[in-house]
Amino acid sequence: MAGKVKWVTDIEKSVLINNFEKRGWVQVTENEDWNFYWMSVQTIRNVFSVETGYRLSDDQIVNHFPNHYELTRKDLMVKNIKRYRKELEKEGSPLAGKDESGKYLYLDFVPVTYMLPADYNLFVEEFRKSPSSTWIMKPCGKAQGKGIFLINKLSQIKKWSRDSKTSSFVSQSNKEAYVISLYINNPLLIGGRKFDLRLYVLVSTYRPLRCYMYKLGFCRFCTVKYTPSTSELDNMFVHLTNVAIQKHGEDYNHIHGGKWTVSNLRLYLESTRGKEVTSKLFDEIHWIIVQSLKAVAVNASPSLTSSTANDRILKYNLINDTLNIAVPNGEIPDCKWNKSPPKEVLGNYEILYDEELAQGDGADRELRSRQGQSLGPRAGRSRDSGRAVLTTWK
Repeated sequence: MAGKVKWVTDIEKSVLINNFEKRGWVQVTENEDWNFYWMSVQTIRNVFSVETGYRLSDDQIVNHFPNHYELTRKDLMVKNIKRYRKELEKEGSPLAGKDESGKYLYLDFVPVTYMLPADYNLFVEEFRKSPSSTWIMKPCGKAQGKGIFLINKLSQIKKWSRDSKTSSFVSQSNKEAYVISLYINNPLLIGGRKFDLRLYVLVSTYRPLRCYMYKLGFCRFCTVKYTPSTSELDNMFVHLTNVAIQKHGEDYNHIHGGKWTVSNLRLYLESTRGKEVTSKLFDEIHWIIVQSLKAVAVNASPSLTSSTANDRILKYNLINDTLNIAVPNGEIPDCKWNKSPPKEVLGNYEILYDEELAQGDGADRELRSRQGQSLGPRAGRSRDSGRAVLTTWK
């Protein structure tokens, strides 16, 4: 009889520990032999540092890929996406096609973005082309809305520089790195408020890329109605959806937490915009996720903190379904596993992309999908020039 999985975590969250315990797994310490370690970002950084040189055994798995910083830091996200575009251009991929003005036709999903202080001169050149535009600044290594602010004047950048105690943008000694992006000042609003999406994607392997989309994501809403007015640039209750920010607002609802399920969002959009438009939107969201993963650039450390009862249930079930895929049948991990679990164990996950299936059709298939063919999780086989083509989200 196979032994029980030995687990350890440095994150004291009930949604995690309850899932481990219900499987009958055995808790151990990090200094003992373990099979599954759910690590915090800092622990991952320490364990897999160059100095430590730690290598996983064949019967060990962790919840992050060791180079997670390529996924989580905003500056590296931008760098990786830009590099990915250039690589596709060099390969002559149709995905890297541009229009007459040099704008990407299919990979234009990141606003104009620069690194500060490194790209200051490039940013100033771009800013002066449209001096009335608004930009958003975000510290590269922080989360939960910390350190974010909006600017619409170069003098505000210079003030930030002085306040940060650096004498020159040329000198980058110990200055905290920021990304600055052209602000999207006409966002989709519901009830006059901004919102964003918290979507959960499980990546079981990068070579080949295989990823799953969790069906039970949610939207986070601002508590104050949106306005592009420059007089409200400093009002983060208008601009930032982070719960860490919004929970301090006068109109924050502690029962539902200012959240909608993605399924409710979809129903709302179908009723106001139509099913075709809504399906196209979600297909494009899936497209962006897969292309971002290929560029190694998404948030790999979602919060497991629960702000409402529904939040706690969602995250408990999320962890449960994740473990069913990562540790099939609750057996001790084996690096020689077939990493494609049967459909019945996916729970609320759906296969989003499988590179092994996609390789037979390549970039041409992806280009057709970007031009309007649905690639939802129910896609099967489509017709193209008289031949059957296997869709590759599955």
